[in-house]
Amino acid sequence: MSKSQNRDFVITKPPVYGLCVARNRASLSSLPGFERSLPSGRQRKIAPWLLRLIRRTMARGTITGRRRRPRAARLAVAAAVVSASMLAAGCGSTAGSRAEDDGVVVMAASSLSDVLEAVFEGRESVTPVFAASSTLVAQLAAGAEADVLITADAATMDRAVAEGSVRGEPVLIATNNLVLATPAGNPGGVTGLADLSRRGLLVGLCAAEVPCGALAQRALGEAGVTPSADTLEPNVRALAAKISLGELDAGLVYATDARTAGLATVGAPELLDHRNGYHMAAIADEPAPEVQTVIDDFTDPGSSGAEALHAHGFGRP
Repeated sequence: MSKSQNRDFVITKPPVYGLCVARNRASLSSLPGFERSLPSGRQRKIAPWLLRLIRRTMARGTITGRRRRPRAARLAVAAAVVSASMLAAGCGSTAGSRAEDDGVVVMAASSLSDVLEAVFEGRESVTPVFAASSTLVAQLAAGAEADVLITADAATMDRAVAEGSVRGEPVLIATNNLVLATPAGNPGGVTGLADLSRRGLLVGLCAAEVPCGALAQRALGEAGVTPSADTLEPNVRALAAKISLGELDAGLVYATDARTAGLATVGAPELLDHRNGYHMAAIADEPAPEVQTVIDDFTDPGSSGAEALHAHGFGRP
């Protein structure tokens, strides 16, 4: 593969097993697990370890790389092969024991994408991977390789620790409140949490297995509201995007995602005490110095990560 071909591939907030995608995301919209509503942001050149995997795949003849194949098709095939290879092989060896160290891989909840993109801008040695916290923990349990995990609640981090995927000590780095959000202008005329059960209102929630969904279910249950949910999204960014586009009249998202997506919020006193805590931990019990530096970026008082979290609307731990 030539250098010009290398530049055709980028990594961008992969939803499942570090999916390698093209700059033209539409060409990959049919791939299983591909999130059509990925938030915009800096795309990263494909990591060296993933480039090696593509080269080995091409050498075996699985991807021809012939020029007559349309560019979008070549990229889509490469992405599918890499994704499938990672699924089949568990992304390599046991989680945390990365034999070929090409930098620090940070698995983080999708609601943190803007913060991590800002903190790690220009640091090519750090590769953030974003997805729902439950998806990331499932990847680690299947053998995916990473150096740091940041989840959007304590329960998901506890599961990763219990499964042996995370051996470092988790640290609370931020909090995030749940809010009732609508598209700009509130076209559905939403006035409170009880409206989520109103017939005819298009309502979205996160799936119950992801932190924002579990938090929403708890809040609704305590408020005695049975929502008429039209969709259960795989992560909070996907839900916020649908609300922003006017595909939904209302939904429960984190305050930071409502802010990022430009959503209107409706006062809901029942949600005031409902928030999630973001926990960060090294995968290994004795992280390498460069991994510890990334963790210190978010755990030391006044650090760049801590200040970025606050600047993006996250609560302090």
